[in-house]
Amino acid sequence: MRSTFDARIITPQAVETIENISFFRAEDRSGSFGILPRHIEFLTTLEPSIAIAVIEEREHYYAFNGGVLSFKGNALTITAKEFVQSDKVGELLEMIKRSFKAQEEKERLFRDNIENLQKAFIKKLIEMERDLG
Repeated sequence: MRSTFDARIITPQAVETIENISFFRAEDRSGSFGILPRHIEFLTTLEPSIAIAVIEEREHYYAFNGGVLSFKGNALTITAKEFVQSDKVGELLEMIKRSFKAQEEKERLFRDNIENLQKAFIKKLIEMERDLG
């Protein structure tokens, strides 16, 4: 009987396969939990956190900004908007910082664009009122 399991991490950009996991730890709303091979069927929503997979007695780290985790038939599936991975925690933390910084910049640009559209809309309404009035 197999003493490991495989995982698939599905994002809009790609599907990542991870093989020979002997232990997986992640976090949901209730706290930290672990999954061993042949775990019972399990479904949960992940909190933004760092997960750990033990593969060939080495820890590998995965940062998720939320997601859905299911375990069925000795296979783990995680569906997430995005994730980053590394074999070193320090490296992973730097990757997370860069990712968050890039995301914050995108959100700032989006807010600026919305604000500019609102200003242009109000300006156009004022012009239309002036022309009609």
